[in-house]
Amino acid sequence: MPALDPAVEAAVEEGRIVRLDLVRFDLPGLSVGYHRGGRPYTYNGLTYQPNRFLQMGSMASALGIAVTTRTIVFSNIPVADPDDAIARIEEFNYPNAPVIIAHLAGDPDTDTVLGVLVSSVYEIDDVVYNKGAISGGERTLTLTINLQPPGRSARGSTLVKRSQAEQQFDNLATDTAFEYAATIGTVPEEWGQR
Repeated sequence: MPALDPAVEAAVEEGRIVRLDLVRFDLPGLSVGYHRGGRPYTYNGLTYQPNRFLQMGSMASALGIAVTTRTIVFSNIPVADPDDAIARIEEFNYPNAPVIIAHLAGDPDTDTVLGVLVSSVYEIDDVVYNKGAISGGERTLTLTINLQPPGRSARGSTLVKRSQAEQQFDNLATDTAFEYAATIGTVPEEWGQR
């Protein structure tokens, strides 16, 4: 495991540290970020939107071929902001989109980032909408996004490939091994010579 930056180590030793939790979605054609603070926060050129990101969620793992998964929760769907990507996530081809969850060490007085404590990369597995109570004639939803580890390591250990695009990404751009994977359960395909 890599060592912490000396500035982060010094802040931890002094007990003068704040943890800044960020989540970044790289949806097709759009990168968006969210955090649990009260105002927009810019880090590495991306402005993270406030107050929507409720929970970092739990991680679940098991023995054997299961992979570690994670769940994150967002509030107040829909919202008035037409640019809020999470509120309109169904408009994107979101399955398998990369998600980066980062925990940064910051100065408690200025929120200046001292360094990265830990950063994890996932892919979106699925999205679940949970209905909230009716308040003032409106019902809001809580959005739960289930994540899984990305790429070959996760699929290799579960022996699962989900699409030809993933096979081509992991192997060769011209690989057609999964050409009929989406239809083979319902459409008979002839294999081999006729």
